[in-house]
Amino acid sequence: MKEIYEQIQNFWDQKPCGTTHIARPAGSREYFIEFDRYYESMYPYLLPFLEVETMRDKWVLEIGLGSGFTVSRFAEVAKVCVGLDLSRSTLWLNQARNKHFDAGVNLVQASAIHIPMPDNTFDVVVSIGCLHHIPDIQQAVSEIYRVLKPGGIFKGMVYNRNSCRFRVYIPLVRRFSRRWQGKDWQACVNEMYESSGNPYGTVYSQKEIMTLFDQFTELTFRVENFTGEELLYKLGRFVPRRFWLATLGKIAGLDLYFAAKAGKSVG
Repeated sequence: MKEIYEQIQNFWDQKPCGTTHIARPAGSREYFIEFDRYYESMYPYLLPFLEVETMRDKWVLEIGLGSGFTVSRFAEVAKVCVGLDLSRSTLWLNQARNKHFDAGVNLVQASAIHIPMPDNTFDVVVSIGCLHHIPDIQQAVSEIYRVLKPGGIFKGMVYNRNSCRFRVYIPLVRRFSRRWQGKDWQACVNEMYESSGNPYGTVYSQKEIMTLFDQFTELTFRVENFTGEELLYKLGRFVPRRFWLATLGKIAGLDLYFAAKAGKSVG
């Protein structure tokens, strides 16, 4: 298990999330401005889902920071905002954002399976696109539950097992595409969802998330995101993304978003 976590850390150290999408020098002020513009246009549903204003004057933790689009917004309203990531390069990237914009995020290098915070610390914990890269996800969920205050809220996103990509596209390309023939579904997920060299990624159904988060209450779910080329090869890109997001993205989208409440007793 130690070896796979080292592989995961090395992968994200080499390719911090977001840096492959933007041509500007990573860590520059221009990089963050362009990245934020790109990210918000690609995922217009993200900030409404997170309801950042509800985090005002609260203690907030984000696990898995990418280029800092969300954690920097939490810091604008939170009383205390902590960003946790396993990757040194990702932390460096977020330190650069802190300096450019005086973001005020408290950055911690650690694994989600061992969160170095006391019990009942946070009002809100967020993890967008990170949990599906953690082999021991149950331990991570237990740690999230531990550091949340009674009644605290978790908001997250994992890759959707019942997406068009996983249920339709991957079986088709494994059969008919030379590039993907001979690869098992795990290899396809690792590479297709991130890039070549990704050591670990997986998908979850709503039922599986409910089992993992069985200590939590009031779970709610929504499905988002869609890539048209996976339905209409070479033609899907010509259909506006907003059409896919408003239609099939809500039914068979790539991402499963969910919120849950830490329903534990006080004291």
